[in-house]
Amino acid sequence: MASPAPPIADPQALALLPTLTDELLEDIFLRLPTPADIARASAACPSFRRIITGRSFLRRFRATHPPPLLGFVAYEGFHPAQPPHPSAPLARAFADAADFSYSFVPAGRWLTPWHPRDVRQGRVLLECTPECDPAFEYYDIVLLRDLDLAVCDPLSRRYSLLPRIPKKLRGKHKHLIDFGLFLAPTGEDEVETIFRVVCVACNKIVVVVFEYTSITGEWHIPASLSCSSLGTVMPHSRYSSFCHDDEQDRFYWMVPWRNKLLVLDVFSMEVSVVNSNLANYHMRDSGKPLIVLGTDRTPEVFFLADPFGDGPTDIIRITKQNGSGSSDAWQLENMISLPNQYNYFTLGASEGFLFLRGILQDENSEDYTSAECPDVEYLSLDVKTSERKKVCVVKRYFHTVYSYFGYPPPFAKPTV
Repeated sequence: MASPAPPIADPQALALLPTLTDELLEDIFLRLPTPADIARASAACPSFRRIITGRSFLRRFRATHPPPLLGFVAYEGFHPAQPPHPSAPLARAFADAADFSYSFVPAGRWLTPWHPRDVRQGRVLLECTPECDPAFEYYDIVLLRDLDLAVCDPLSRRYSLLPRIPKKLRGKHKHLIDFGLFLAPTGEDEVETIFRVVCVACNKIVVVVFEYTSITGEWHIPASLSCSSLGTVMPHSRYSSFCHDDEQDRFYWMVPWRNKLLVLDVFSMEVSVVNSNLANYHMRDSGKPLIVLGTDRTPEVFFLADPFGDGPTDIIRITKQNGSGSSDAWQLENMISLPNQYNYFTLGASEGFLFLRGILQDENSEDYTSAECPDVEYLSLDVKTSERKKVCVVKRYFHTVYSYFGYPPPFAKPTV
């Protein structure tokens, strides 16, 4: 049976720790109850900090402590989790150390502010476009030729400006519209500063996948798919419903083809289509439908049933039937009831959570400029347990937020 770790606050224990080997110190620090305790140990002396910020310890730490939800990255900054959320202390430390104004990133071609399009593994994917109105960012349609992109790490203040997608690549397919822009995940064994950016674009004829890798510094087209299997409906929004399967490294999209799911395998860069027949379900205009991977790694679709106060607000859950013998067999799984004094809007999904915006019904006036804007609650909902938590309260309406799962100093390494 392992002996208990000596309490870091004990002066006698502190005197003994420097005499132990690095391996024993790693074991002791990993048995501390919370990341906050490890952070305090890191501040105790330089040798402790060297071990705690080392690659070996960080790998073991991250395997033991999954990254917590620290808050939301929105159009104009970062909103940390607030008390009584369990991540609030770590989130505050992270917010104080990071720069989500992106002031360290040089101006883009259009001289409009940089704003986020994806967040993953400590990186933020930024874009700069000709027009920049936060009130309408959810509804923007942007041609591929107008995209300026950058990847940055707000904590280390490092950045990389991406080259524009070359005309010789874009020119093969006219009038391409960006509807899926994201950071591809990197493996545990890869160098922390290596990253990939994927842009999925389409017109009425074809869906094209563009990929950028920091290793080559160039864009290429690894995959494309004819729209004949999808229909000719163009995306009405750049903020499509999609989710990432961490285990199989696949991305799933639903918009604008509600009877289809578009699937991209990030490893093989193959694009395929899954029939869903979800067009039979009436989805109200209360934000985008959300996709989450179920326990058997099949996609599940969530949407709000009654977002306008006409009755109880429920989250409808539709899942793919297993063993049905039909690729179109989807069924209503269950409903998650929400307090009916609020109006809700779906914002996104990640790591098994749905993210919602909630406003008290008698305060539901979307005034983006008024100083008297009511409190807007941003919530997480665990799809496995139906547990709902308030993450933060902001006097601002956002149509899209990006959840930030990560670590504050000293557990975060530069990612760009």
